[in-house]
Amino acid sequence: MDYPVRNEHVDYHHPLLRYKIWDINFSSLPPSSWNPWHYHKEVELLLLTEGSMEVETKDCVYELKEGDLLIIGSSRLHRTKRLQPVKQIVLQFDIVSQLDTYAKDHAPVLLELSEPLDQLNEVLDTYPSVKEAMIRLLTSIYEEACRMEPGYELAISGAFKQMLVLIIRHTATNVPMSPADWQRLKPVLDYVENEYVHPVRIHDVLHLVHLEYHYFIKYFQQCMGMSFVDYLHLRRIKKAEHLLLTEPLGVAEIGVRSGFPHVAQFIRIFKRYNACTPSEFRKKRQPSTNGRGNG
Repeated sequence: MDYPVRNEHVDYHHPLLRYKIWDINFSSLPPSSWNPWHYHKEVELLLLTEGSMEVETKDCVYELKEGDLLIIGSSRLHRTKRLQPVKQIVLQFDIVSQLDTYAKDHAPVLLELSEPLDQLNEVLDTYPSVKEAMIRLLTSIYEEACRMEPGYELAISGAFKQMLVLIIRHTATNVPMSPADWQRLKPVLDYVENEYVHPVRIHDVLHLVHLEYHYFIKYFQQCMGMSFVDYLHLRRIKKAEHLLLTEPLGVAEIGVRSGFPHVAQFIRIFKRYNACTPSEFRKKRQPSTNGRGNG
């Protein structure tokens, strides 16, 4: 594993639309060499226009050829390998800035509260029409950003909205949430985000939503599509996965830093979400990936 991992800062091309899009020419890398692991809070769309390359996330390796499109979710660790020169168009955008009144209905999907947006790559492989539509939108954003003609901001904003529609309609775990429910639960989600490494009980968040214990349990399940405890575990497991790929720490220490003070509980819950132990997860993500196909 390569250390340290880079937290990439994205300089937006527009301060309100909060996106960056550009075309890149890359030379090849030495055989078996990967670029370092990195991540950014922006969702990324990568369109390969020439050549071939591999992109690895924590879950799989994608083998891309000319004309392929890849979606990488927010803060997802990834790295690339290029055996020949490549050309690509890359779009990075802050999906939070796109959450208007209507998009907030689908915040659990768009904010990847249960599943990463990477799952859409299977949809792109299965449904060429969806892939073609996404590529048209990406190309349109690129052309509008290059020309910057009057009204280009409206054109780019409209293309983003159409992208969100495609994401919402082709995400299997889509759980609609009303704007009122989103506003009510957001303080709870923020609390979990800030405190998940410490002990968190349901009683700790009840004052944030002014609900009785049993009603809150049902309300959270209905809105989020999972229990509060499952959501808390999921957030901790995502942190553990990140640490396993980025820090040379022991399993027990990673458990503690992820909110699991007892190693046995950490391993048990980790296996529930990944079907393997933390050590097995780390071993599978070592640089040697020969013989692995598309994810």
